[in-house]
Amino acid sequence: MIGALLITLASVVIGAAIAVATSRGHALLEVLRSFAVAAVATLAAVQLLPEAVESLGAWALLLFVGALALPPSFAYLLRRAARDRRSWTSRGLGVELGYLGFVAHQLVEGLALGTYSGPLHADHDHVELVLAMAAHTVPLTALFIGRALLRGGPQPALRRVVALLVASAVGFAAAGLVNRRVTETIAPVLAAVVAGLLCHVLLHVHDAPAKRTVSVRAFELLAVIAGVALPMSAIHSHGGVPDQHEGLQQRLLDSWLELTLETAPMLLLGLVLGAALRTFGPRLPLRWVPSGSPSRQAGRGIAIAASLPLFSSGALPTALRQRGAGAALAVAFLISTPELGPQSFVLSVGFLGWPFTLLRLAAVLSVAYIAGLAFSRLVGRRGLVSEVPTTPHADIPALPETVRGLGGAAHHFDELLLRTAPWTLVGLLASAYITVAVPPDALAWLARSGLDIPVFALVALPTYVCPAAATPIAAVLLLKGISPGAVLVALMLGPATSVARLAFLGSAYGVRATLAGVGIIAVSSCLAGFATNVIGVPIELPPGLEGDRERHAAAWGCLATLVVALGWQLWRWGLAPWLRSLDAFAHGDHAYGPDDAGHHHHGNAVGGETTSSAGTQPSSMRP
Repeated sequence: MIGALLITLASVVIGAAIAVATSRGHALLEVLRSFAVAAVATLAAVQLLPEAVESLGAWALLLFVGALALPPSFAYLLRRAARDRRSWTSRGLGVELGYLGFVAHQLVEGLALGTYSGPLHADHDHVELVLAMAAHTVPLTALFIGRALLRGGPQPALRRVVALLVASAVGFAAAGLVNRRVTETIAPVLAAVVAGLLCHVLLHVHDAPAKRTVSVRAFELLAVIAGVALPMSAIHSHGGVPDQHEGLQQRLLDSWLELTLETAPMLLLGLVLGAALRTFGPRLPLRWVPSGSPSRQAGRGIAIAASLPLFSSGALPTALRQRGAGAALAVAFLISTPELGPQSFVLSVGFLGWPFTLLRLAAVLSVAYIAGLAFSRLVGRRGLVSEVPTTPHADIPALPETVRGLGGAAHHFDELLLRTAPWTLVGLLASAYITVAVPPDALAWLARSGLDIPVFALVALPTYVCPAAATPIAAVLLLKGISPGAVLVALMLGPATSVARLAFLGSAYGVRATLAGVGIIAVSSCLAGFATNVIGVPIELPPGLEGDRERHAAAWGCLATLVVALGWQLWRWGLAPWLRSLDAFAHGDHAYGPDDAGHHHHGNAVGGETTSSAGTQPSSMRP
């Protein structure tokens, strides 16, 4: 019994030691941080959340999402109430809430450990259970103590280590005083909440070593593999009773693999088409940007979006505005660009069928066009005057680069993969959890009441979801009883009206115009959703979603190709680009691309030339 407690306390000390080593800044020691990040992410996905789903069902997913959204929401409210609004950030608040959740989790884990290593269970040594708890305590401690060292220094970090040790010891000592049912009731709730808070914290841990030598790359690759393997090795031992969650975890893994194999060929084809479009696509005249009526400007914004797949960060609309683009062009571009990438189109065809995909495309184009006209009318003459560039051309953000030839195609494939893969992985995990946690047709009552469209609109409005990630989730939701119209609304509003896009619109055109314009976008999307349900568009779901089917070698080959490409990216850049790509709350949906990792520019999308520091403006724009 005492040995189990000592192992638990030692795991806290080891995690703190890793955090101290990481905080010194040596490139090789930074590799330990990658180990902690990989281990914590895997822990949340394969241990904490399954433990909660096993006991709470779909409610665990709601708790997880609520905990994930809690830090930014709470930080927003505190900033509204505080005088110094800069003192409250979702990043800092997320770390604090995550740490408090971790302390509570350690207390409950101590209770469970004390219960199952006590006299009533003397016939079992539960060594696997003790090691499983230690396996996730080490990386969690390293993560939170490392954040404390970076933010506050040694003394706050030491206090947090002591608090973790005390929580573990108190929980262990109180095992005989607390009813086992109380522990089993609290544990899954805490597991879901802690998993959500941990995922929020991980979004902001994307510091990378300044120098990525061969040794650093090799050690980091091994660290990531070890970080994933550590929680996976304890997958059958985590929880109150060994093998308690094995059935659920196996179903999750099977569902995730089915969805991944279904997605891999379509995603690979979409990436190849997107890279070809970026490399060999048509030139778009730069004179399009400042000229034309609002109607033509909106159409041109959609055309530019179609030629620049997945370039949806706030920097590009800013660049277009500062080159003279009107509100109609900038807004139509901003709304349509997430949906018009070849990746989104191919995945939509594969998961939802041709009829729904064509309807989705028509709805996106219509809503983007209406939104462009609406914003142009709302901002009026004041908005048009403000859009004339007044800054030197050297200060105007550059448009995306274009690299020609086969080398350019490989470059753009690499870039699109880096922007798409993290969100696709998240979407596949979410789809697997919905498949396992939500019974078939469990949400049909919401569709029958007609409330699913407004409910999904309210949920999707402030939430950024990459279309590549949203499409498999949409297919699974259809199996659970959600109407096609509600799915269409979520697919349009989620990628188009994220917090980052709303912030850009507010800063560019004012809060009042933004609120009115977003209202028009939401109403237009809901009308399209209701029309979809009235028309009765057929949905063609892939057979693999409704049951196992034999996979051809082509699916495995496509998956292997993507894994090799992702492994090559991990070797070159590490985990930091993935975390930056997912950090939608802090940095919008701007992805950390190859250029940010030290990739050289070969030109840009403006006439295929490099804009000089003197600010020369080429005459045409390439995708």
